[in-house]
Parts: sequence; structure tokens; C-alpha cells
Amino acid sequence: MNKKRPFNAETALRIYYAYPNEIGNPELKELFDVSANSTVLSIKKEVRKLMIEKGVKVWNPQNVDTKTTYEYAGIDIAAVERSYLKMKKLGLEVQA
Repeated sequence: MNKKRPFNAETALRIYYAYPNEIGNPELKELFDVSANSTVLSIKKEVRKLMIEKGVKVWNPQNVDTKTTYEYAGIDIAAVERSYLKMKKLGLEVQA
């Protein structure tokens, strides 16, 4: 991704675990906090390029691979999960 965007840890974790194989437009809009369909299409185009490079098969042509999308966004889900759980354990407010 050209520009790193802040993301909500709870949203990132929920989408990752609720949709372990593929995600579609509603999940992409929520994950990247965008509303324009053109932006979602641009994201999908870039994720699909990465999927082709990695040899990831497309199951539903309207969706993109979840793990590849997170890789594209630069989201290390294991690190996010560790941080999120640590914040909860310490009783700290989890922020976006």
C-alpha cells in the first residue's frame, strides 16, 4: 500500500477470523475505512496482483484472499493480536 492508514485492531481481528479465506467489498470498506467503491476496486486490483505473484487461487471472482489483503495492508495479525490482548489484560483502552 502506498500510504499506511490507521486501522482499528478490533475490526482487523474480527474480519480476519470471521472471514479466514476471502473477503468482499463490505469487509474491505470496513477494514480500510473507505466508502468509495472506486477505492475498494483499486485495493482489490492491487491485492489480486499480489495474489497472482504468490500463486494464490481465486475462489470467488468478487472476493480477494484474506491473508494476502492483510499482507498488502501491512497488517501483521499476530502482532495486532498480541498487542490487543496485552492492552485488554492491562485494562488499557484499545484505540484504533
